Amino acid sequence: MKTILSSLSFLFLAGLSGLQANPEIPVAVAQSFGTATAESILLLKGTGTTAEPAEWTAYSRDAFRPEDVLRISVKLDGAFWKASPAGAGTRILDRVPTRPLDFKKLRYRSADARVVAAKSAALAQTTFVSIDYQLATNSETGTPEWGMALKDETGYEVGFVVVSAETGAVSFQDWSPRVPSTAGTPEDEGERAARAVKRAARKTWNWTDNARKETRGFFRELFR
Repeated sequence: MKTILSSLSFLFLAGLSGLQANPEIPVAVAQSFGTATAESILLLKGTGTTAEPAEWTAYSRDAFRPEDVLRISVKLDGAFWKASPAGAGTRILDRVPTRPLDFKKLRYRSADARVVAAKSAALAQTTFVSIDYQLATNSETGTPEWGMALKDETGYEVGFVVVSAETGAVSFQDWSPRVPSTAGTPEDEGERAARAVKRAARKTWNWTDNARKETRGFFRELFR
């Protein structure tokens, strides 16, 4: 069984070798859990400061039990990335992305997306020290996108930027004020509508992890 998985993982790695966008994540998942699980990854999450995250959390739809989501920890161990089980169940995520990530479309890795976000932040005269990264597929276009919450030294979110992982284009950005405005001037209808649109766009990236709603022992049963 291990020989078969190793062979499949090698083929999967060969197929990703020409890509630039974080191929180490699906490769590590394929090596530990098989290509079916790697090809069913729905969401990546990670946090980094000046460097890329040294640990990612991948969420994959189980190929044999579609109602279940697998949570997988992918960590940098020396020079290699290793994937390990971190929970599973039907309620791991409050909301689940509708499409798996197509890693063949990824051309901008997290480091590239950070550069784009930094340029946008500079134009908005905003500074940040860390980023919460999320990678998911746009349900309408099928394009993989980086959703990045930019935070200051206190952990306050000062901005949110969505960058296409395929083209590097910014499709959405919102720069939150550090201190909410206390001005008494009421918003006009256009301002309220614009704010509502931004809130709705930001809400689509709330992929909340329910750490306490996993099915214990799921991975032991599935991969024994």
